[in-house]
Amino acid sequence: MKYIITESQNDNLKSLLKQVIKSKGLGKAIKSVNGFDNFFKIMDIDSPMDFLHLFDDLKKVESNEKADFVLFRYKPKHNLLVYDLINEWVYINHDEIWSVLGNHFGLNDGEKQGLTKEWLDEVYNLRGVTTFGLYIRNVKVLDEVYNLRGVTTSPQTSVSLFQSWMVFLV
Repeated sequence: MKYIITESQNDNLKSLLKQVIKSKGLGKAIKSVNGFDNFFKIMDIDSPMDFLHLFDDLKKVESNEKADFVLFRYKPKHNLLVYDLINEWVYINHDEIWSVLGNHFGLNDGEKQGLTKEWLDEVYNLRGVTTFGLYIRNVKVLDEVYNLRGVTTSPQTSVSLFQSWMVFLV
């Protein structure tokens, strides 16, 4: 069955989906329209950069836990970007952003890094950074081994073992 959606209705739907992304996450927004294909069509996403531009309005917050981290998010405890000021690394949420660039646009890690660096430069004025996808897991290990309490973690394979553990800070 096909539905005809007017331009006004489409704009309202886009706005609603953007609010779902901000409040519930990308996954819920995609599920609400029965998949990526419908989501991309409704949101007029034709390229990986179009997709990244969904996240142009993240709130920039200084971390309360780690002074040299800047967090980019829509809501607390759900950081989509974490900027390490010391190392000039930007950790990008794997589930919400990084994996979509690979799985749905076919980009390899080098292409993802290049594109995300361009986007971060253009939108957030972050120049000369290195970007990584951030997996969220292994909280218990960090809690026990490094005595980090109440954080969500992520291992990175691209950097040294200790530096590869990333925390989602409050």
